[in-house]
Amino acid sequence: MRNYIILPLLLLCTGLFAQDRIALENPSFEDTPRAGKVPQDWINCGPSEQTPPDVHPNDLPPYHFFGVNMRPDEGWTYLGMVARDNGTQESVSQKLSAPLQANVDYLFSIVLARSEIYYSGPRGEVDFTKPIVLRIWGGNEPCGTEELLAFTTPVEDPLWLEYVFTLSPTQNWDYLTFEAYYEGDKPYNGHLLLDNCSELVPLPSVPPREELEALDDAGLEKIVLETIDKYQGVDLLPDLATVPYMGVCYKTRQFEKQAAESGLRALVMNTPFAELTSLIRALEAIQLGENLTLLKEVVRISLRDSKDISPTEYRYFENADMTFRENEALEPIAGKRLEFIKKYRGLIIEELTKL
Repeated sequence: MRNYIILPLLLLCTGLFAQDRIALENPSFEDTPRAGKVPQDWINCGPSEQTPPDVHPNDLPPYHFFGVNMRPDEGWTYLGMVARDNGTQESVSQKLSAPLQANVDYLFSIVLARSEIYYSGPRGEVDFTKPIVLRIWGGNEPCGTEELLAFTTPVEDPLWLEYVFTLSPTQNWDYLTFEAYYEGDKPYNGHLLLDNCSELVPLPSVPPREELEALDDAGLEKIVLETIDKYQGVDLLPDLATVPYMGVCYKTRQFEKQAAESGLRALVMNTPFAELTSLIRALEAIQLGENLTLLKEVVRISLRDSKDISPTEYRYFENADMTFRENEALEPIAGKRLEFIKKYRGLIIEELTKL
């Protein structure tokens, strides 16, 4: 079973939501198990006089290099890297399909573990089980270490743990490099195991508070709706209850758009009741009038058995789309939302700045 470690945001910079996700080639280090061989699509960055990293686990003779026999977290194989007491370390690198952009924050995760057995040396007599750290570098050439983007605490657990980072480059980088390293600067023998890298996901950014406060209500509305779209696009804001005032803005815009495109009746018939209830609460928050009453009545009729619906209720339901358009012309939802933003703009700005 895999557990999770969420590391502090490292080297955090204000960024722009500027590009798509960046997927690594062979992110789970798949290849034929072999000692002293990096997986396909990865570059060996260790010193030439030392052996390269290893692909584990080996289930055929001579079986389990160095005593490492953990099952992978993902796929069939994973990568093992060591740091040595002679001051050398193993590392691997890869050119990215698109550069990391300066001043953009990227969400990234990798799964790490430590084997309880790891003996190497000419006769397998050297103990490499001491925990070491992983360092993640950005660079513009293979194995480049121009900027340290993140590092872990010593990887001690014999179970796979997912380590989650925010990488915040201050320059554009074409290459990503993973390096095994010591805790502190004094060399010693140790190892770590790597598997299942995630995509590099650019994170949305929010303007600083002073810029938000300078916006008019329509400008603030635009930032709110765009920000929620971006955060939901990278699965960072699954529950709008975490941002209740922004959530009201987003839900009322969602209702306004869907009702205009598909009609009120279709919206009610195709939306789960719990979500309809949430939309009603949002429309109540902006103090919508006639169309809120209309929505509640259409929901009530839709929940009744057809044999219990009176002719008057049937006509009311059939005319709901036309009635909605007439009410919207007299009392636009967008206008009520802007009134809500004007009233609660301080709380909305507070929610934005805390994302």
